[in-house]
Order: sequence, then C-alpha cells, then structure tokens
Amino acid sequence: MAAEQELKMEIAPQASSDFIELMTAKGWEPLSSLMLANCYYDTPQQALKQAGIALRVRRVGKQWIQTLKTAGQVDSNGISTRGEWEWELQTGQLNTELAREQLPAQIDAAELKPLFTTDFKRTAWLIDYQGTLIEVALDQGEIFAAPKRVPISEVELELKSGDTSGLLALAELLKSEIDLKVSTVSKAERAQRLLEGDV
Repeated sequence: MAAEQELKMEIAPQASSDFIELMTAKGWEPLSSLMLANCYYDTPQQALKQAGIALRVRRVGKQWIQTLKTAGQVDSNGISTRGEWEWELQTGQLNTELAREQLPAQIDAAELKPLFTTDFKRTAWLIDYQGTLIEVALDQGEIFAAPKRVPISEVELELKSGDTSGLLALAELLKSEIDLKVSTVSKAERAQRLLEGDV
C-alpha cells in the first residue's frame, strides 16, 4: 500500500491554456499528456461508498490499472492522505480477487458493477520545488453518471517525495498567478453526488 498525499484545486475550464502557459514560463515542460478513461464500481446499495472506498479500473493508452483508495483524512490545508493500492490488469475487466484483502468482509464481490465513469485528459509535470518532488496534473474532461454529465476541470499536486511544505509553497505560487480554489471533493465523490442528484 502507498499513502497518497495530494492537494486538489478547481480551475475554470477557460483558464487551462493560461495554466499551461504559466508552467512553460516557469521553465517546466510537461512530462506527459494522456487520455485517462476510468470506470468506478460499487454494489447497487453502494456498499463501497458507505465503507469509504473507491474501486476503479483505468485505461491509459493500452495499459489497464485497477486501483482501490480509502477515504483517508484531509488536513486544514486541504491536503488529503489516503491509502492506495494498484494492480496492473491484462484487460479492462475488474479483478476482485486482487483487492480481496482490502475489501470489507461483508462486500459481495459478485455484486460489484460499473457505476459511473470519469474520462479526462491529464497533462502532467514532475517538478522539484524547494527540494520537494511534486507531480502537477491538469485534468480536463467529464464525469458521466447516466444520464447526467458534469465537467472536470482541476489541478492536482501530488507529493512524490519530500515535505508537504514544498507542496504548499508551490500551490501558493500557482494560486498567486492563476485563479485556483482548493477543493477536498474527489472526482468519485462528485460522481456520487451526481448519482444522488446533489450537484
């Protein structure tokens, strides 16, 4: 298990090009720009959500990755810390056996079905800032929970190594030049709210 620490910020869709220009002006070139297609699973009663768990299968190019995340905690700065497990798959088929140890005993794996999707383009930078290694990701796309859709437009800063103080300092630098608002709501949580009609 890895402990994921990240800070999520909302950005206006029309400001995404300004964000990319800002990164370039700072001398930071994108490491990658990829389409990510994600399908999230739960039981009809949303037992995973109730247990604070998100389970998805992501397609990145020709690669399939299954990920399970716990709800974790959010500190006063908006940095979330949560458990994360990943497994490479041969196909896009959910493999519940891989996640059996992380799934609550009362979950019937046979009941897990696709619930919603989050598809977006991710432009990513890997930055060494004040001795802290940070992945900066600009995500642009949409959440689809039939028949509803809402846009995705956000910037994520994920701590790869070092101290959170460097991550927060980079966030402040970016916020001083682009209108970014800290958000503690994940894409999966937004999709859940869309399913429940609370958007």
